[in-house]
Amino acid sequence: MPNSASVLSLPTRWRRSWLERLAGALLVAVLAWPTAEVAAQGADRNRMAVGDSVRVRLSGRMTVSAVFSQWRAGGILLDVAGFVDPYQVDLENLERLDVYMARTPSESFRHGALLGGTAGIFIGAVTGLLLHAGGVIDDPTAPPAEIVTDAITFAGIGLVSGVLVGGFYASSHPGSGWIRVQVPTS
Repeated sequence: MPNSASVLSLPTRWRRSWLERLAGALLVAVLAWPTAEVAAQGADRNRMAVGDSVRVRLSGRMTVSAVFSQWRAGGILLDVAGFVDPYQVDLENLERLDVYMARTPSESFRHGALLGGTAGIFIGAVTGLLLHAGGVIDDPTAPPAEIVTDAITFAGIGLVSGVLVGGFYASSHPGSGWIRVQVPTS
């Protein structure tokens, strides 16, 4: 009866040096990075509705949390807790505008891909370490470089799997979140 470790090990032609495995894992990470880019384009300001929660960062690093009231020529009106009248913010003083609203499927894909890819890297690395230590994919008495290359290889597989699974799951269940809105220039 053959040894179970030899049955589950890869054929010799599929084995790669640690440098080739590292290069492959880095290539996968570089190719998957644009998918997980979170700070893409800002959302359209027409998606904002009266009553949406907003976070506004003004020049001078002051941040205001409020409720959106309406757009005005040269600014926006916000209902701030504790203020009787609406608070007007001029566009010249507005550095950043975040709105809590429903995500589009593409925004959800980027969000889910980032979370899934991050989790996938760690889960893949741990899986590679456990499979190597258990003797399933390599000899557990092999030099430490083999352990590292197995962990990096499985981390790359986990990254790709996490990006795809997290992205597609999140795009089918968009949800809500803080979305940066493109600040108009005038």
